[in-house]
Amino acid sequence: MATTHIKRSTSASRLVNYAEKRAVKQDGLNLDIQYAKSELKQVRDIYGNPGKTQAYASRIAFSPLEFNPQAPHDQATVLAVAKEVYAKAYPNQQVALYEHADTDSLHVHAVIGAINLETGQKMHGNWHQYRDHLVHITDQVCQEHGLMVTQPDPNRHEKRSMAEIKLRAKHQPIWKDQIRQAVDHTMQNPLIRDFQAFQADLKQQAVKVWERGKHLTYQLLGTNYKSRGTKLGIDYEKETIFNELASRQTQARTNQQPERAVNATIDPAQSDPGRTSELPGHSDSTASNGQNVPRSTASSDRTDRPTSQPRVSDDLKQLRQQQRQLAGPIKTDLTKRLRSVPKADQPDQSGKSGRPQTDSNRARPKQPAPQPTQRPSEPDHSRDDGPSR
Repeated sequence: MATTHIKRSTSASRLVNYAEKRAVKQDGLNLDIQYAKSELKQVRDIYGNPGKTQAYASRIAFSPLEFNPQAPHDQATVLAVAKEVYAKAYPNQQVALYEHADTDSLHVHAVIGAINLETGQKMHGNWHQYRDHLVHITDQVCQEHGLMVTQPDPNRHEKRSMAEIKLRAKHQPIWKDQIRQAVDHTMQNPLIRDFQAFQADLKQQAVKVWERGKHLTYQLLGTNYKSRGTKLGIDYEKETIFNELASRQTQARTNQQPERAVNATIDPAQSDPGRTSELPGHSDSTASNGQNVPRSTASSDRTDRPTSQPRVSDDLKQLRQQQRQLAGPIKTDLTKRLRSVPKADQPDQSGKSGRPQTDSNRARPKQPAPQPTQRPSEPDHSRDDGPSR
């Protein structure tokens, strides 16, 4: 059983200096192990791609149940297996291998050059991809050699570095545990359903969180201590947090839909708090029933109105036709009478026309007759002065 680890480094010489001091065995791939530092630097100068990342530090550790750290045969076997793993994983890279036996398990440190010897390009990508690639090949080679394959613990939801393990052994406080505890306390609240509420609740616990690409970054307020969710554990990664928040939102929507359906089926008389409940034998039940009667009659009247409208219109049509039929002969009779009246009562031309005029004047309302305007006449002095000469 073997475990692997890989991370980038800005100094290849520093990695070589650390690994070769305590190495019991050493070997190289695509380089001379005695001149590892100079050859790694020479390749960087040739391709003119120095950059910040010069190499990648990796490690493969084997179980003490399979190999004895003090047995020379086991040491040779472990080094050969490690070389085969890195040859398959990085065939075009410079790799310096250093085997250590200063712990309970044999482990091999590898310094991997960042530049590809065929393309001259650096290794680009996420170190998680490099780790998964290395783990897959390590398990494959271990199976070929009849070694046990490491099985991940499904109950392990936290990741702890060696520094955390040592601090815990000394019973010293760990700042990453403060972040984990704050996140656990926040996610226990079922009302936290979106990222904004998640941020606000963590801020009350002196923890700041923000998105950074595909990851979440946590920081203790007032300090420079910050860590990504991938370093804290699976439960603190962005994907896990966002999936949990999304599931809570969907669950809240599904819970609201049945409530709306139930409210729609409830009797409006029962949903109205102003009404008294109709209980059998209760004194208010008769009054409430009496109040509901007009509503039923009104609704029945409303439904009958459209059906009675055609009947009323038919009756009006029949009445109008009867009026027209009756008005026809009356009109003709009246016209005949009006024509016969002038012939019988024609006025006489010899001066007998004053009588009808007086009759007509009697029928008309009395109006004051207009007084004719008289011109001023000359005064008659014959009576005063006597006869005129």
